[in-house]
Amino acid sequence: MRSTLLIQADRDHADSCRWLILDAEGKSAGTVRSGTPAAAAAEAAGLRVVALAHGIDCVLTQVSIPGSNRQKLLRAVPFALEEQFSEDVEDLHFAVGPALAGGEYPVAVVAIQRMNALLEVFTSAGLEVHQLLPDLLTIPCSADAICVVIDGDVSLVRSGPYSGFAVDTGNLELLLASQLDQGDDDTQSVHITVPAGSTLPDLGALGARVEIEHTDASALVVLARGLASPSIDLLQGAYSRSREWSKLWRPWRASAALLLVGIVLAHAVQGVDYVRLKQQQAELNSRIETVFKETFPGTRKVVNARVQMQQQLEQLQRQGGGGTQFMTLLARAGDVLRSASDVDITGASFRAGRLDLDLTVASLQILDQLKQTLSARGLTVEIQSATTEGDQRVKSRLRIQGGSA
Repeated sequence: MRSTLLIQADRDHADSCRWLILDAEGKSAGTVRSGTPAAAAAEAAGLRVVALAHGIDCVLTQVSIPGSNRQKLLRAVPFALEEQFSEDVEDLHFAVGPALAGGEYPVAVVAIQRMNALLEVFTSAGLEVHQLLPDLLTIPCSADAICVVIDGDVSLVRSGPYSGFAVDTGNLELLLASQLDQGDDDTQSVHITVPAGSTLPDLGALGARVEIEHTDASALVVLARGLASPSIDLLQGAYSRSREWSKLWRPWRASAALLLVGIVLAHAVQGVDYVRLKQQQAELNSRIETVFKETFPGTRKVVNARVQMQQQLEQLQRQGGGGTQFMTLLARAGDVLRSASDVDITGASFRAGRLDLDLTVASLQILDQLKQTLSARGLTVEIQSATTEGDQRVKSRLRIQGGSA
């Protein structure tokens, strides 16, 4: 195994990064260096380059999809998870890990804009990245524990082999307590590593359950110890090692160009039929839309008449049970949401007795108070995600159940 250059770019300064060289056994072969990506590239000759993506940019989740075909799996994952995100799935990159028990697959999700910006930092400096891993999944941790690495004003939390989240260090106690409340094991161990240059925040009553380790090593050294643990390589799909394929492709370009010309000529013969069929399809779609508007005159916007008509029919068939449950659940949660201050509802969906709300709140404290108030109403409330934005507001998703009572 080759020696490794482990590198992490500064999230807020594209011209700054930190890196560490590891020997063939994965042990530190020097000290952590800081500087420009170009300076890191000067030391990367002959080394395998592993980059870390910031946990604040990654959402770790799991999905259950039948079948074992990898290509079909990668195509299905975005649609299986689209309800968990307020963003359009076309703006997100999904990386899938190895199969788990019960047909589950771990998934790491990163905004395409962040992926492009991060890789541009390395490629513009001449660094060829062989692996890109979420830093959350390089935290050294046993499978039955929750492990935290405090990295300045951000704390990285690994809550399972393929799960975890990043949180502002000042809010660590609140989010960690919420994570423990959701667990079934009151004896689950919590280990917090405080590297050099970082400060342990006030943990309140939670301090009695926490094992704290202070170390003179930097956060990057601590993360390097977990490189061999289960992880997900983000360089998948459109971000796979395309440059290696480019080297193989170059000698075949001329032959491929001739083949392409032949294909174009062959398809040109079918052009007239295609135009005619396209016109017929447009006429049929117009007729379907006319029938749909006549059948459901209250519909304001028609995007796909056939699909919308099917949805309307299914909704009519379900009238009674599902609608009553939704209205009951919405009524019980509505008073709390209306009276809460500094809470903006940005999205909502209802499925299988669960009401998912996308919220933007002023702080994590308000989010926790909202959860407690809803729970006091007899509702089951789960914080699915919580991310602090640049303006310090918190973007979160709540899952509310129990509306049938």
